[in-house]
This record gives sequence, structure tokens and C-alpha cells, in this order.
Amino acid sequence: MIQPNPAEKLTALIEELGTVLSPQSIQSDLASRTLMSQDVFCKKEPAAFVVQPETVKQLITLVQISTKHGFAVLPRGGGMSYTQGYVPVQQNSVIVDMSALDQILEINTDDMYVTVQCGCSWEKLHKALAGSGFRTPFWGTLSGRFATVGGGLSQNSIFWGSGQHGFAVDSVLSVEVVLANGHVIRTGSAGQLHASPFARHFGPDLTGLFCCDNSALGIKATATLRLIPELKFHDGLSFSATSFAALSHLMSEASRQGLISECFGFDPFLQAQRMQRESLGKDVKSLLGVMKSAGSLGKAIKSGTKVALAGRNFVQAESWSAHFMVEDRTEAGIQHKLQAIKAIASKLDVKAIENSIPKILRANPFGPVNNMIGPQGERWVPVHAVVPHSQTQQAYQITEQVFSENHDLIEKFSIGIGYLVATVSSTAFVLEPVFFWPDELNELHKHAVEASHLKRLKGFAANPEATKAIEKIRADLVLAYSQQGFIHMQIGKSYRFKEGLAAENFELLRAIKSYLDPTNSMNPGCLGF
Repeated sequence: MIQPNPAEKLTALIEELGTVLSPQSIQSDLASRTLMSQDVFCKKEPAAFVVQPETVKQLITLVQISTKHGFAVLPRGGGMSYTQGYVPVQQNSVIVDMSALDQILEINTDDMYVTVQCGCSWEKLHKALAGSGFRTPFWGTLSGRFATVGGGLSQNSIFWGSGQHGFAVDSVLSVEVVLANGHVIRTGSAGQLHASPFARHFGPDLTGLFCCDNSALGIKATATLRLIPELKFHDGLSFSATSFAALSHLMSEASRQGLISECFGFDPFLQAQRMQRESLGKDVKSLLGVMKSAGSLGKAIKSGTKVALAGRNFVQAESWSAHFMVEDRTEAGIQHKLQAIKAIASKLDVKAIENSIPKILRANPFGPVNNMIGPQGERWVPVHAVVPHSQTQQAYQITEQVFSENHDLIEKFSIGIGYLVATVSSTAFVLEPVFFWPDELNELHKHAVEASHLKRLKGFAANPEATKAIEKIRADLVLAYSQQGFIHMQIGKSYRFKEGLAAENFELLRAIKSYLDPTNSMNPGCLGF
């Protein structure tokens, strides 16, 4: 029997999809395929085409048809990944643009959950809950203007709420997942034939199975997240330190004592990058946001005045900085937490500074994603390790050793390196080295970064050798972290998941993958499959 050639297979697939999807839902032009197939760091051959389902029924049908024709299916959320989570590894791939599946399906404040379609952005969910008196425990990433709920659960994410409530996936009760054959699984209590998605645990935790998987096991169509009361009072503190050791000790102890809703810090280099990047116009907008969020005219004037007077020089040039956000039901509770953090700080070599960054971020939680490039238009990419508090110094020393071993490459290609650090709940510390280097921006940068911001930048010519150097240094770090047993969020296709996992664990996952996706059609390449 003569097998159809790739072009004929593609034509047959698109024709069949055209019977169930609108013409505008299928994009086969090179520009769309290129944009939707690249992430912040990686750009490879584009997918065969992009499809945008408008209903869950359409999502189910397109998965059935695509896998039947031998095409891989890769869902894409907001595109803020840097670990090749949705970047195709084979030509016969379909990118599923989830952005039209963005509806808030149910806000249930009696049973304390919210159900959304997984293309919903964190910002849209946050706005939908505004005024209700409730929110999700984890309520988004800093890129939440674009980043989606589905992407956050597939990759796992941290920031808003993470200091108290953990990772994004810790807030999930139930997911509705489309499998490779088009069948649908509902997890948690929703797996019981007559129940709503009000509880995560009903038998083995199938909800967790479909989290952090980069959709290698199935595509999350909807998700149900817990609700908690939104706390009325919030404040923050900032400190500078002359060493990573002092800074991390302060952050870890505040984390262990459960005092913080968010906790993060910067090294001197990353701090300087941030100060260079922001414009006076944005300073004014941020200041207005701080004043509006203060709660009263007196507090607004006081908060705004402090931020304005602090200006951009509130942290000494050679210092690390740590920033703590706290929230509580009462002002007395806020003061108790602030005093407890100050008591920890008093025993360490740190200095209190104006808490401009916590105030500005809280007032503007989902700002533009201009930070995904450097202050002159440099390329940017992070890599990270999640470690127990007891191993933060070791993680930092290992990282510095890798940088030392790559000193010549770093100098040759003018690579700038900084650190972002954070805590997650009471148990984990995140160390995230961040790289900046001169290279041209790709289509995703130009799509996501504000046009007015791009116009002000110098920009750079293509510099593929520098990018290869970054790839080498990141690979060295990933190997070193794996050898120490450190773990990662956003596993994608970049981290050594399979290589570092116990053989018995991976064989169990392989058996599950084989059962759910026997043709390896769901995002091949992720999780080592």
C-alpha cells in the first residue's frame, strides 16, 4: 500500500479539521506558526499549523483527529515559558493555542472554589474575583497578564501567594483533561459520577498526576481552584545585605515561621538591571498605583511620599536586597508579622531600606512583561533550582563554581549574570541565575514586550555564538543541580527529569504514559518521553 507523503497528510488533516472548526481557527501561515512555536529562549522549526479551539468540544475533536492522522499535539498558553514546554521536536506537530478557552465557568463562594477554562490568564481570573472578598491561594505569576492557568499548572509556577500557600499546583482541586484518544478524565471529587469538583482527594490523587506534566499526559481543558478569604490588610519590608548568606538566612527563617505571603530578592547585578530598565513615565504610573491601593487618603500620601523620596537609590550598589510582603485580617496582625521579621533581621548583617518594590508590585501585580529583555534590548533567560533551606548556601556555591569554570565564555560574549531568589511556603528556597547577552530579539519578544518600550532600546544584531555559550552554561548548571538532587519547576524539555529520577519512578510514569498516550502524541519530548 502506498503511504501518503507528509504534504498529503497535512492537507487531509486540515481538511478534516475544517469540518468542525471555523476557518479563522486554523492558521497555517509561516508567521503564525513561527511565533506560536517558539518560547522566550528557544526557536526551532515551526509546527505544521496552529489551531485555536473555541469550545472544549472542539478541543476534544481536534485532538482525536490530529492524533488519528499521526500528528503530535502541543498546547500553548501565554507563551511565557523558557524551557521548551510547547516547542515542537518533530515537524508533524500541531500547536493548540488555548487563548480562546478563557472563560470563568463558576465562582462558588458557598463551596469555596472557582472553575475556569485553562486558557484563562491569571490576570483575568484575578479581576473576575475582585470585589467578591475571595481569591485563590496562589493567584498568579508576574507575567500573569499573558500567563494562563493551564500553563501555570502544566509547568508549575510561583509568585503571588507562594510564600504562604506554595506552588501553583497546590491550589488545584480538580482538572478536566482531554486524553490523546479524545476521552475526558475529571479528577478529584469530580471523578465521582454525581459530585462537583469541591475536593481534591477522592482515592488516589489523579489531580496531581496531570499537574507539572507539561501536558505530556493530556491537555487540561478546565481547572478548579480553591478559594480563600481575601485578606484586607497588607504591607511589606525590604532589607539590603552585603552577602548572599545573610540575605538567604533572613528569607529562610521568615519562610520557616510562616510570616510572609511573598518573599523574593535580587543580587546587585539584577537590581541594577531593573533600575536601568524602568522609565520615569512608568515610575509615575507605579506611584499612582501605590497611592490608589493604600486604602485611605492619609495612607496614600504617606506611601506615595516614601516611594518618591526613596527614588531609585534605596539600595546600595553592591548590596543584595530582600523583599517581604505580608497580609492579615487585621492591622495588628500585620504589625505582629512585620515585627517578627524585624526581629529575625536584627540578628543578621542586614539593613532595613524603603520597601518601594513590595509597594509598587502589590499595587501593579500584573504589569507589562518588559522584563523579559534587558535594559538595552539584550536577550534574557533564567535557569533555576528548588532546594531545601539547609542547602541554599551549597546551591549558591555550586552555581558560582560553574560560572568560574565558564569565565572565558562569559567574558568573551559579554554575558551579564544576576540572581533572583525566592521562598515557597515554609519548605523551599528558589535560586534562579539570570542571563543577559547581546543578541537579536525573536518574534515572541516583539509580540509580548510593549511597542513603546521596544522603540527606546538600542537592540543588537544576531549573535548565535553567544546564544550557544548560554546554552552550554545552562546545561552545565542543570547537570550540577541534578547531581545534587535539586529539583525544578517548568521542567519542559530543558531539565534532566528522567536522568535524575529513580528508575522505579520513571517506569511507573512510562507505564502511565503508555496507557494514556500509546503513540506518544501528547507533547513528545517532555518528561523524557
